[in-house]
Amino acid sequence: MQEQATNKLTIVGKLLDCTFRTGVTKDKRKYESANFTVRVQHTYDGREEISEIPCSLFATEYTSSGAPHPSYKTIQDMKTWKSVQDYGEAEATKVRMTSAQVKENVYVARSGQVIDGWQITTPFINQTQASDTATFNIDVFIMDMHDELDREGEATGRLIIKGGIVQYGGTLDVVEFVVENSSYVDYISRNWNVNDTVNVGGHIRVTSQEVKKTAETSSWGEELPETSTRFVRELVITRGSDEAFEEDFAYDATDIKKAFNERKARIEQLQLNATQTAKKPEPAASKYSWE
Repeated sequence: MQEQATNKLTIVGKLLDCTFRTGVTKDKRKYESANFTVRVQHTYDGREEISEIPCSLFATEYTSSGAPHPSYKTIQDMKTWKSVQDYGEAEATKVRMTSAQVKENVYVARSGQVIDGWQITTPFINQTQASDTATFNIDVFIMDMHDELDREGEATGRLIIKGGIVQYGGTLDVVEFVVENSSYVDYISRNWNVNDTVNVGGHIRVTSQEVKKTAETSSWGEELPETSTRFVRELVITRGSDEAFEEDFAYDATDIKKAFNERKARIEQLQLNATQTAKKPEPAASKYSWE
């Protein structure tokens, strides 16, 4: 497998909330982690949007060589910062990450069902007064491209791209991207193909959207509309390389297939572990005499 892919996220916004956790690694080194959310108010393609982006930072107190870990000091500094949750929007600390990365986050339910997603980690975070932004710049191997369909099976006009991202050590993550601008969809459809290696850039969207459902009409009484909230996490492509990378700079399909099979084996093991540890619930006692 070739070298690790370009995978760079830049996020600037207000610190919405933050929680900390401490522990000890297997080699007896103390560590701390911070799980936090950044509220970003940004505009792209003429669209204003507020995203609340969850991120994480992990660091041991000392490196494997015994030197103080700079990221550990960063976590200590974060404990003095002000969040929107505790101090309000006006007083909250504005933060910046310029070396964050996106990683695949696969969750296996006790039923064995695989739930795909992604998460954002960062080695560094600092205070800033810069303008809000939430962007990505990633090299991906195109594993699949298809039109997005709604629940009725109708095309939405958006394009879905499944991209393979080569991570540290040659492991492969599979992450979904979306293209929604019609002119971008047209360009990509004409110039990119499955098995191409390309660079993609765009904006990170993490929002909640209200979904209204048409109420069932009854013959009498008040009509009650139904609403629900849909949580949206998307990597929206708004730019990219003109064409696929030349062969010398592209990932080899054979290497990608090997890494994909290794990923598949890891997920299958997670499924096996989940189903083996799941406990069958005791049948509920009947409350009906006729059962």
